[in-house]
Amino acid sequence: MRLPPTIVTRAWRESFNLAQLLPEARTIATARTELRWITEYVEEKMTDQAGKGMKVSDSDFQDKISRLCYLRGQKGVPLQYLLGSQPFGDSLDIKCRRGVLIPRWETEEWGIKIAQGIRKNHPFFTTAESDGDELTEEAGTDTDVSETASQTFKVLDLCTGTGCLALLFAEQLRAPMAKSVYVEGVDSSLDAIDLARLNRAMNARAFERYGTSVVFTGADIFYFDIASDQFDIIIANPPYVSEEHYCSPRYTSRSVRRFEPKQALLGGIEFYRRILQLAREGAVPAVVCEIADQQQLQDIVDECVDDGWAAGGMSDSAGVVRTIIAWRKELSGWSWMKQLINV
Repeated sequence: MRLPPTIVTRAWRESFNLAQLLPEARTIATARTELRWITEYVEEKMTDQAGKGMKVSDSDFQDKISRLCYLRGQKGVPLQYLLGSQPFGDSLDIKCRRGVLIPRWETEEWGIKIAQGIRKNHPFFTTAESDGDELTEEAGTDTDVSETASQTFKVLDLCTGTGCLALLFAEQLRAPMAKSVYVEGVDSSLDAIDLARLNRAMNARAFERYGTSVVFTGADIFYFDIASDQFDIIIANPPYVSEEHYCSPRYTSRSVRRFEPKQALLGGIEFYRRILQLAREGAVPAVVCEIADQQQLQDIVDECVDDGWAAGGMSDSAGVVRTIIAWRKELSGWSWMKQLINV
C-alpha cells in the first residue's frame, strides 16, 4: 500500500533518515523508534571502536546510520538482522542472523503466559518437600503424588529456531530447592541449531544459577522420537503460513518474503499432527503451539486432537487467535490451563 504524500512530506521535513525508513516503518512514530534504535546501535559500536584506539569521526557515524536506514527502509532488510539481536523475555538478548526466523512479540507474549502459568499452578512448582518425605500443597491444586514425583521438570521445544522459546522457558521457570528444570530445543536447520547454541551461551546467566539446563538438538521432527514420560510439556512455533498467505502482501510483508527463511514459515496441519502424535507416543501431558488464526485452530482440533485431550485457543493482545493449548484430561495437574483459554 502506498504511503499518503502528507506522511512522506512530514518525514522528509523532519529527517532524511526518517524518510528512508518510512517505506518499511509505515508510520512516523514507528520510523522514529527504529531510527532511535539504529542510532543507539551505531553509537555503541563506535564507542567500542574508540575504546580500542580506532579513529571515529562524526561523518563515519552519520554515514553508518544512513547506510542502515537505507538497508532497512529501501531494501527491506529486517531490523533484527541489521542490529544483530532481539530483546526477549525479562533479560534475554537473542542473536539474529539471516537464515533463521526472527523472534516475534506474539511468541514472546504467549511464551511468558504459559511459563508463568506453569510456575504458578503446576504441582512441580507449587508443592514443596516437608520433613523430607511428605509433599505439602501450597496452591491447593487437586493432584496426586505421581504428578510431582520427578525431580526435574522437562520442556521440549520443537522447531526452536533461534532458541528464543526454549531460553524464555529456562529464564521463567525457576525450580524449587533440590529440583531442576531441563529444556531441549529441536530444529532441522543446522544454521538454527548453531545460532541457538550461541544464544544459550550468550544468555546463560539468565538461567544457569537456578539449576536449569538447556540443550539444542539437530533433528527433523518427522523423524524424531521421544521416550515415554521424558517430557512434561511440548511447546512449538512450527511453520504454519499457507502458500496463499505467504504470497499475499496483506499477510506477509516484502521484508519477510525476501529475507527470512521460507522453510521456517510455510507449513500447516502436518506439523500439528506430528506434534500431537509425539505427545501421545511420549505420554507428554501438555502441548502448546503457536498458530495462524481461529480457522487453523479449528482445523487442528478437528483433525489432530482426540477424546483424551482437552483443547482450546488463546488470543494475543492484538485479538488474533495465536495459540492452541492442549492437555490430557486425566491429569489434574494441568487442568489450570483452561483458565488461559479464551476462544
